[in-house]
Amino acid sequence: MREPHAPDATPPRAARLPGGPRARGALALAAAGALSALLAGCGSGSAASDHTGAKGSATRLTVPTASVSAAQGAFQYTLKKGFFRGNGLSVTTPLSAEGQLKAAFVAGSVAFDQLAGGDVLDLYAKHVPITTIGCVAKNNGYYVYARKGTSSLAALKGSTVGVPSLGGAPQVALQAYLRSKGLAPDAVKFVALGSIPNVLTALTSGKVDSGLLSTPFNFRADKAGLAKLGYALGPPSPYVVSTDWAKKNPEAVTAILKSLAEGAWSYQTHKADGVKTLGAFLHLDPAEPADAATLGKSFDAYLPPVQAPVGRCDTADFAPYVRYQPAAQQAALKNLTPLVDNSYVNALAKQGFYQGLQKTYGPLPKNTTVAQVLR
Repeated sequence: MREPHAPDATPPRAARLPGGPRARGALALAAAGALSALLAGCGSGSAASDHTGAKGSATRLTVPTASVSAAQGAFQYTLKKGFFRGNGLSVTTPLSAEGQLKAAFVAGSVAFDQLAGGDVLDLYAKHVPITTIGCVAKNNGYYVYARKGTSSLAALKGSTVGVPSLGGAPQVALQAYLRSKGLAPDAVKFVALGSIPNVLTALTSGKVDSGLLSTPFNFRADKAGLAKLGYALGPPSPYVVSTDWAKKNPEAVTAILKSLAEGAWSYQTHKADGVKTLGAFLHLDPAEPADAATLGKSFDAYLPPVQAPVGRCDTADFAPYVRYQPAAQQAALKNLTPLVDNSYVNALAKQGFYQGLQKTYGPLPKNTTVAQVLR
């Protein structure tokens, strides 16, 4: 899901997300433990599926939110409006840092979530059993900002760049962007800070020289007078499941995709209601003129084709970014075919599910067709 432009927002909870430097490729057990403790504190039971035993009982899932961004609007709407419940799922969404979420997949404490494309490639290369089951966009994008007075991308050579986690989508996006501008992908030093809000805080306080920002934090950077140095595209951030869990719970995987597709379709065709949900998530009040302007632009920024209801994933969208993974992983990333499983989306498409959503909720904005959703 690409990160377009949007205005100022101040989400208090996001600023308190944990984070810190980590070695490339390290899967810290401490992070997994921290998230496990967080999951336990939510009182939601197992992070994988957890049936209560009663006939027709809900499948319980803990789905940590690692990104406080307007890009999360459709997912939050799907949750708040009961689309998961309507498909027999009980979902809780504690806040997390990207590194913790990645470690949770390694530990097996999370069965389903949306994960940055760089992290997906890293886990796949390390033979962690994960499978992508759906994508909302062909790539992910971030705004590149630097300290005031920075005149060009070349000026970043040898400097520090803040990212949520090492090897994640923002880092990979900047490496690809540097190469496209004739610079070496390793011309900068990346610093893991836990979250996009933390990146902005570190950048404005001078703790890092530059950083990768998403909507609506890029607008805050503009207001602060930081230097905008371009827009960096990276791999998709797909919906991912634990492969073993999915094999045991195929009906739950289908229920997840149905919920996500229906919720996103409704969100994108009901702006007033969608903006209200987005405002609650970002701690902005639609009744306040300034917040209303921010929310309206943030909502519009993620309309199709930037972000569509969940459809198929394509290995071709991940392949260009394999080169930015560690050299030791290259051999394991030559064949990405087992990483992607479109069978669930294909089955829904064959049943006419997506056509049914269009009939129920109306056509998507910008004349996006069912074929474009399915990609």
